[in-house]
Amino acid sequence: MTDRMCKWDGRIGKLSARGALAVLAAAVLLASAQTACSKKTRVAVEDSGPVRVVVLPFAFAVDEGLDGKSGAMKPADMQWMAMAAPALLLKASRQYPDLDMVPLPDVMPTAIAAAQAARSFTDESASSLANWVSAQWAVVGEVRQVKRNSYSVVVDFIPAKSTDVPFRHIKSRKLENIGMSFQGGLRQWLRYTTGKRIPLTRAKQPGLDKMKPLGEALDREYGWLVSAEPGAAKESVEAAMAEDEEWAKLLFSPTMYPQLAPAK
Repeated sequence: MTDRMCKWDGRIGKLSARGALAVLAAAVLLASAQTACSKKTRVAVEDSGPVRVVVLPFAFAVDEGLDGKSGAMKPADMQWMAMAAPALLLKASRQYPDLDMVPLPDVMPTAIAAAQAARSFTDESASSLANWVSAQWAVVGEVRQVKRNSYSVVVDFIPAKSTDVPFRHIKSRKLENIGMSFQGGLRQWLRYTTGKRIPLTRAKQPGLDKMKPLGEALDREYGWLVSAEPGAAKESVEAAMAEDEEWAKLLFSPTMYPQLAPAK
């Protein structure tokens, strides 16, 4: 922002010796002005409160170049990632108090209706979903196997307002490192969207490979890719609560699982 405010638009032409000296003097003055500008015109970032974000199910795929090769997964073997990736991203979000994450039970029925049979989102449908749940941003993404032990992970932050600019985080990682990649991506995006200096966190995130049972349980709970069996995820709820109760509340409904309801 400072660079734009202080940018000088110069024009170059034929100069006499006297003109060259004048330009040199002007350049010295300009350098001083830019230094002063960078100090005096820096605008303090206003704290507008938590940023409300909704995370949607991820897409998954195997790169075409892996077809028939040893170690290539079949798409059917990856479908647990559709719900495991959002769960892991929600876990990583717990490190950033500036985030107000929409719980999955508050968005999944609407997300399923918006995604229809294709179970996919466009930027427009993601933005509409964000508006529907009063969120400022929607997150969609894809996990794609590109090598035997490497996955390209794309995370797209889609604004609810058309005047804001989307943000994309993309990394290639092993499954066990994707949780840390999510944590880093959230930090980068927060710096981009708030202008704040976001401290590094030393918290360790689990890998996506550890999320398979939870991803399958969430898929059954909401019926994203399989038939819905709401209320059948008691073991996964208890496991998530044991790790982080607030995280568990972002994943499952307290109406379906009373142990998640606030104590009276």
